[in-house]
Amino acid sequence: MRADCDVAIRQGRITDDFRIRALLPTLRFILRRGGFVRIVSYLGRPGGRVHEELSMRPIARRLAQLLNRKVVFIANPFDSAVRRRLRDTNQILFFENIRFWPEEEKNDPKFARAFAQWGDIFVNEAFANTHRAHALVVAITRFLPSFAGLQLMREIEALAHIHRNPKRPFVAIVGGAKIETKLPLIWKFLHEADHVLIGGALANTIFAYQKKDVGASVIDHHVYAALGKGKFLKNKKLILPSDLVIAPSLHADAPIHVIATGQPVNQDEYIVDIGPKSQKQFTAILKDAKTVVWNGPLGLAEIRQFAGGTKTIAHFLRTLKAFKMVGGGDTVAILNRYNLLKGFSHVSTGGGAMLEYLAGKKLPGIEALKRRN
Repeated sequence: MRADCDVAIRQGRITDDFRIRALLPTLRFILRRGGFVRIVSYLGRPGGRVHEELSMRPIARRLAQLLNRKVVFIANPFDSAVRRRLRDTNQILFFENIRFWPEEEKNDPKFARAFAQWGDIFVNEAFANTHRAHALVVAITRFLPSFAGLQLMREIEALAHIHRNPKRPFVAIVGGAKIETKLPLIWKFLHEADHVLIGGALANTIFAYQKKDVGASVIDHHVYAALGKGKFLKNKKLILPSDLVIAPSLHADAPIHVIATGQPVNQDEYIVDIGPKSQKQFTAILKDAKTVVWNGPLGLAEIRQFAGGTKTIAHFLRTLKAFKMVGGGDTVAILNRYNLLKGFSHVSTGGGAMLEYLAGKKLPGIEALKRRN
């Protein structure tokens, strides 16, 4: 089973196990029916080399705790002696970070064929990886009967619901960073949604393009040309924050103050959140929504002091009677930290995969499963 276990780990301790817990229904389904489970995943970006701090050992231990049963860790899945000894065991096997081998990200078919000797059926339960043409996402489907896991099927059903026929008003909330990645989705939402609410570092980049002060805030100059095309910023569906929270540093105890958008920001100051007027503006738009998609926090919400906008919107959405989907690794981790995930219709385990699917792109991992079925 291909799993998505790219979770946050600090000093060897898992700080957010949402993605691991998302695997449990499929794992229990297989185990109850007498299946033998072998799990492969990755952590971080090791670049085809071994990095001990990116080992899957802590994740294997956490999974064993959640399932209340032994999980055997396999450091080298290509050791033929180990495979002969454990190939037919009924114990759960968890393999080392598959990105320690460079062939994985090259979608190497020989690599996939060798790995396929560990099982009889391939189950993709890693929606967050389906936009990657990697060996144990795509190539492996050539060598084993291949199926989608329960969570992956729920992901596609939820995304298809939004993609094909969303109930209106349809409101998209896009925050966080990586505007270059999210720009195609924003363009699509401007055509298909009724409102697109922008926050976080995405808004900072737009403000900088408009020659408004952003201080020391992180911006992405590479997208300036794209922002200037067409009537992107003149689209009345695009809603930017009307006020901003400013801090002199990114420390948890930093003093904060609120300014109207466009007012001066000192060169050593940071935009860290949307302000209270923006929060009221956003909730006023959301109160009539029947479909809401949210990807990306509205400020540096990993710091509690700067999480006001993100938390306010999350609290509001929990009580809203609508189809509400939230996704993106950072967004889900932050809402989980503040116990704000309950009340959403669907919580996606995908970040980039969710963005690409909603932008209308075909995902290699999904297409590979379709070819096999």
